[in-house]
Amino acid sequence: MKKLILTAAATIALSGAAHAATLTFDEYQHGDVITSVSLGGGITASVSASGNSNSSPDQAWVFDTTLSNTQDPDLEGPFTSDGVNYDINTGGALIVQEHNGAPDDDGRGGIITFVFSQAVSFLGFDFLDDGDVLVRDNNDNAVRVGTERGSDFDNFFTRSGLLNWTNVTELSFDFGRDSGAINNLSFEIAPVPLPASLLLLLAGMGALGFAARGRQTA
Repeated sequence: MKKLILTAAATIALSGAAHAATLTFDEYQHGDVITSVSLGGGITASVSASGNSNSSPDQAWVFDTTLSNTQDPDLEGPFTSDGVNYDINTGGALIVQEHNGAPDDDGRGGIITFVFSQAVSFLGFDFLDDGDVLVRDNNDNAVRVGTERGSDFDNFFTRSGLLNWTNVTELSFDFGRDSGAINNLSFEIAPVPLPASLLLLLAGMGALGFAARGRQTA
């Protein structure tokens, strides 16, 4: 099993002046360690994790939910949203790793934290497993996502819905004393403004081009 320090890349869709980015972990292997992510447009975030178990490695690991016979069957798909129909499929997800050497979300809970290099808008995410997670940002926005019903619903899938939190520079996913995984983190990224010096340079080049064209037509 690989235990590499990896950077996760976002799936990016350009849309006018801003672009949307969705963080998935499908391209990584079961047990890969994630310490940073890229949202495109030069925007990055550091990723850290802290488990409540004394022997937790305090790392965020990728869990491949398409596998079977893993250390954590609660994260093996398919998933259900109603407790009856298990028909939702997903891929890689991010967990707070336990101490046992195989990918397993920390049964004693923990926190995964993202710190962004530039403010972003947070649109929502998916939560997997039978517990819940409390999400907070640097602006005191907060939402609890999950079943909150313990083992009544193993392999449960919950979507946060549209959040649209703006000016987010830090996000924390607090699993409390539960376990679980997060996936499909969605963002909107504002365009990075051009430096004033670059704008002046472009304006100057445009003026020179206009003047040269005027001489040619004279």
